[in-house]
Amino acid sequence: MALPDRPEWTTTAWWRRPVGTVYLATLVMSVGKGAWFTAWVMFLTRSVGLSPAQFGIGVTAAGVVGLFVGAPFGYLADRIGAREMIVVLGIVQGLALFSFAFLDDFLAIMVSTCVLTAGERSTPGIRIALLSGLTAGRERLTAIATTHVMTQAGIAVGAVGGAVVLVLDTRPGYLGLVTFCGAVSALAALLLLRVPHVDSLRDKKVERGVLVLRDRPFLLLAFLNGLLALNWGMLQPGISLWVEAHTAAPLWLMGPIMGGNAVVFVLFMNRVNRSGSTVTGAARLGLRSGIVLAVSCLIFATTYHGSGPWVQVVLLAAAAVHVVGEMFFVGSGYGVSVGLTPEDAHGEYQGVFLSGQTAAMMLAPGIMTALLVGMGIGGWLVLAALYLVGGLGTVAVSAWALRRREQPAEAPVPALT
Repeated sequence: MALPDRPEWTTTAWWRRPVGTVYLATLVMSVGKGAWFTAWVMFLTRSVGLSPAQFGIGVTAAGVVGLFVGAPFGYLADRIGAREMIVVLGIVQGLALFSFAFLDDFLAIMVSTCVLTAGERSTPGIRIALLSGLTAGRERLTAIATTHVMTQAGIAVGAVGGAVVLVLDTRPGYLGLVTFCGAVSALAALLLLRVPHVDSLRDKKVERGVLVLRDRPFLLLAFLNGLLALNWGMLQPGISLWVEAHTAAPLWLMGPIMGGNAVVFVLFMNRVNRSGSTVTGAARLGLRSGIVLAVSCLIFATTYHGSGPWVQVVLLAAAAVHVVGEMFFVGSGYGVSVGLTPEDAHGEYQGVFLSGQTAAMMLAPGIMTALLVGMGIGGWLVLAALYLVGGLGTVAVSAWALRRREQPAEAPVPALT
């Protein structure tokens, strides 16, 4: 009896390809990312000694920087090369992380945090530009979705290490965390030196200005995608705020919710992504995302002032619905943004598109606190309405963008230039 074929990812050939190296670098960097974002708040407040006010000012400043650097860094990547830009950003992030081991001045720490955030927020868009230069056709979206899976898997692994550091809660433990995360960031950047150079505007001797700021449908899609991106803030900190403020469910329930979310993404994201291989298909995914996320909001709302095992079951059920909507959102964003991007402008277009997500993540803690803690059930209804606006708007504006490009709605993603 013949043995079943091995999954491609278990073969060395799969990893040795140029896109395989990008996958590996993404996985490595995400392990450090997971460890850092699990423990960085306690590191800066308990080990470094920042006050809550200082921490809030620093994080806000870094968020504002991260919001505005995506487009210029993306344009620079188009100009000089996506591989070169992402390598530089990885090394800079590593140095910023290392610097935390030696800094105790608030202003210096805030500057390092801004540098780290600028690199961290710009890298995903430039990675998409790199993959777009290495692939074509349906392979492009498959490659982009696979890097998202690698990111989720790496963060899940790294979070375990970050949790260990929190349990130890010692200065040596936090310094070990900083050293590890800095080294991992630099290693991931160096791995990408094995990836071939992707032709840049400079190589092609193309002189042009910024295109994306004149593309009104694309800018509006970035905003609508930002509305749907609030689902990330809904997952964390939104649900935990709701559980603590308006239910008697235990907070440890966030562990299974977050862990289950990561597992579902690893198992099913690539399958969902196949439905977004055209702009029209990706827009429909956006609509489904808005509807499913709105339904999850209504389910969460039913746990208001609830207690006992049934509340835990309903919270887990709502989280299961949420992750489906989240996968639709991710697939929609990739399909729409890549499909509507001119071939020589992936860096700047992705930088602008992801700025909508960056803005959502920056504003999410305040929005979730105001809606879910302050308004109770009414807050869930407002959030559901925002998701529906994002989903419906994505379909309408994507159709507008396709008409402007004078391309048939069923055209495959690579044909949209």
